[in-house]
Amino acid sequence: MNNKNELLKGTVENDLVQDSFMIGILVGKSNSKLKRSLNHLKDLGGIYKNVQLGAFSLKGINSEKQIISGYLYNQGLWKRSIFPIPDAIINRTALNSTWESFFRETLGSRMITNFTFNKWEMYNWLSNDFNLSKHLPITRLVNCPQDIIDFLGEYKEGYIKPISGSFGRGIYKVSNNEENFLVEDSSKKHTDILSFNTEELKDYFTSKCKKRNYIIQQVIDLCVVKRPIDFRLILLKDAQGEWKDLGIIARKASKNGIVSNIGSVKRGNSALQNLLSLPRLKAVKIRKKMTQLSINAAKEMEKYGGYNGNLGNIGFDLGIDKNHNLWIIEMNHLNPQHRMAVEVGDDGIYIKTNEMIIDYAVALAEDKDIYLPESQYQ
Repeated sequence: MNNKNELLKGTVENDLVQDSFMIGILVGKSNSKLKRSLNHLKDLGGIYKNVQLGAFSLKGINSEKQIISGYLYNQGLWKRSIFPIPDAIINRTALNSTWESFFRETLGSRMITNFTFNKWEMYNWLSNDFNLSKHLPITRLVNCPQDIIDFLGEYKEGYIKPISGSFGRGIYKVSNNEENFLVEDSSKKHTDILSFNTEELKDYFTSKCKKRNYIIQQVIDLCVVKRPIDFRLILLKDAQGEWKDLGIIARKASKNGIVSNIGSVKRGNSALQNLLSLPRLKAVKIRKKMTQLSINAAKEMEKYGGYNGNLGNIGFDLGIDKNHNLWIIEMNHLNPQHRMAVEVGDDGIYIKTNEMIIDYAVALAEDKDIYLPESQYQ
């Protein structure tokens, strides 16, 4: 535990909970992002009175002096403060190699999500595992528009997605109908289908590829009455460092839409059974497979993090095709938006996710014997 009596001048001393562990929440790169997030962070702040919670951005860290300018939570309010490096940190932002090295050296595995990965890195790593590779849509890196054309020559249609982030934005569905290429843009409220010849398609994506990095992904038929549907599975570590499945949320796109996270949502196992018109026992069997697949993938991605690599909070986007095969669409490991559980009236899941992430952070701060993959000790 940090010695809070040795803080630099300027610390709001009265705001510090004495003889307690300090848990930090790294919100983003900038202080503006931090300020915008404070209101939602109150949901974490009121869980335990004997835990000091601090929120900060990368901008607020003085790595040389090992101090942070951020906010401390006290009696329902966030107050500007200066404080030492917390005993454990919940990370919600992407880290470059410099920051990743800093936190590894400073905290080791006591940072939840102490490494980050993009969609291409996830696919590359998991595709090396025989069992997991069967659940991954075929994916290629888009270096230039010709890569899109080559992919469509082989698979006829695909989803073009930003390599990092997006929240459903900037996604295109492209297809080859022999005569021309068709493009659907997810950013449009009413999806327009654009038709291009080869040169027009290249022109359309040339400027986009210069601004962002993309992947193109095999289209899996997840449709139910012409509406794509997938499932968000909420996976967190408990205080013993074991992965636990807290529940699923079904997400159904608008009619003929191309992304499912902007449509209606339904809760729980009943959504799995009802939306896919499955017998109860079949739904139960698939539900168990969803849990095991997600846990296996989470453990495998932790190996990608190398020595002391530690995840702890993931939202899996899973798809089920017409043959009831399971597909890993995405692993959301940076602030995976569990608040969507509240949107479907399941406040209990949301409250439980907050409690578990704090429980795990406190266990790390206490330096308990937390489970980490064996490969991290080799």
